[in-house]
Amino acid sequence: PIIIISRAITEADTGTTVVAVEVPAKHFIPPHGVSIYVAEVFAGGTPSLDAGDGDDVDGWVDTVDVTETTIGSYSGDPTNTGAYSDNGRVYLTADTIDVVVAASATGGTAYLIVTMYDLSDIDLAAS
Repeated sequence: PIIIISRAITEADTGTTVVAVEVPAKHFIPPHGVSIYVAEVFAGGTPSLDAGDGDDVDGWVDTVDVTETTIGSYSGDPTNTGAYSDNGRVYLTADTIDVVVAASATGGTAYLIVTMYDLSDIDLAAS
């Protein structure tokens, strides 16, 4: 597996969508392959972090699965949301894993940790 860690996502990103990790074409992210690690608690307003892609803004980790005010690692819970958390996802075309940072954050640091597998040498076409 390839493990990618994003740049620090901080209060400076408040109210934005951060392009956190590039996913090349023909890569597989396994179930629970995307986690948000809160290294410094978020403060200000109502802290909220969602991780998803171009098709689903919280497809990997929904804010209901993250305690932004507690240091720790959080992955999506398919019983709540996180459409990809239970089965993973094959990216046939390139995409990005993005983090939506709620407005009004005055403190906090998080990182996105993504595990993926390169399938570019494998024929994934239907037979």
